[in-house]
Amino acid sequence: MSATRRRLLVVDDDLVQRVLISKIGAKLGYDTVVAPSFDAATDLLLRETFQIMALDLSLGERDGVELLRFVAEKNLQAMSIVVISGCDDRIMKATRRVANGLKLSIGGCLTKPLDLNRLRSALELPQQLPPAAKSASPSHQITPERIVLGLAKNEFFVEFQPKIALQTGKVVGAEALARWRTAEYGMVPPSIFIPIAEQADLMREVTDCILSSAMSQGRKLIERNPGFTIAVNISGSLLSDLTLPERIEEILRRENVPPSALMVEITETTAMADVDRANDILVRLRIKKIGTAIDDFGTGYSSLTALARLPFSELKIDQSFVKGCESDEDMMKIVDASVALAKAFNMKVVAEGVESPEALEIIRRIGCDVAQGFFFAPSLRRSRVERWISQRNSSADEGLASTTPTALAS
Repeated sequence: MSATRRRLLVVDDDLVQRVLISKIGAKLGYDTVVAPSFDAATDLLLRETFQIMALDLSLGERDGVELLRFVAEKNLQAMSIVVISGCDDRIMKATRRVANGLKLSIGGCLTKPLDLNRLRSALELPQQLPPAAKSASPSHQITPERIVLGLAKNEFFVEFQPKIALQTGKVVGAEALARWRTAEYGMVPPSIFIPIAEQADLMREVTDCILSSAMSQGRKLIERNPGFTIAVNISGSLLSDLTLPERIEEILRRENVPPSALMVEITETTAMADVDRANDILVRLRIKKIGTAIDDFGTGYSSLTALARLPFSELKIDQSFVKGCESDEDMMKIVDASVALAKAFNMKVVAEGVESPEALEIIRRIGCDVAQGFFFAPSLRRSRVERWISQRNSSADEGLASTTPTALAS
């Protein structure tokens, strides 16, 4: 076998379909191997390397979803997978979500009876190269003591991701995202330092630092853009701290920022951990004219209860529902229902994770008020976001920015 030829594994318990897919694979230049069962496929995957796999979800006693999980567990994510099934469309979409959750590369989802042109196209998709080796994670080297030192050395800062009003195309706010740059580890992502800070009971100090940084760096944005708000995520662990509203108010006073310019974002599941205390804190924040947003809406089990019992002023639809809603009818229905619920409670609706003009058009049509995501801009440092907002709002005044992303200022 030539070392340059790609290999195709066909996993299907139907002999006719195995032969059909194998023949098409051979015509496309693959060295094709077949497996009639889950056990035969796992044995081949453990011993040999394949660039692509055509997988029927129905494999007798063991199904195709189990094989997807096996591929993920054995770190075979570089292999592209074409899923084939006679199941209905909703099951196929759910299977794709399972694969995405497992970080697998899906080259296509095809229903039976097979459309041979679609099968050929799916098998012709360019194969992804194996992911580049990642640098060693600093997670095992980050200690609570290192976080305390980072706070003392002012190593923590924020970046801003713009939020766009869908009716006007103007930037009406930004989310401040926590960042930490160290000399020895480089950038340490929040996914590493936040859990460590939570476990070490350091979230009060980290949150105060991030909030102060967001208000200090964002003051010019607030002053130059009437009605501009900066959103800061507050750890759920702080919703049992009844001094939180006063501490936030003191930071705003010190940074000379009006309370109405701050939007406190709280994840719904953490807000529901202690409803009475959360309600106490949120009511006092609202009395002080500070906005409160329920973040990642729909990802927990308490969404409706949180809406009914807690005084949120804004609802953020989680990006897992917004991404791909243009091609997934089920996700679009969830976005639609979330907007309807928010409007019933007189709340502003923000859609995060907007990455395509098609998704933007859907959330606008459904009735979202504000959007953020890579379609518009990633998170940016203060000087860069100031230029970006100025350029974006100038374009909006000229009627050019309602549906198009703005090029990043250099």
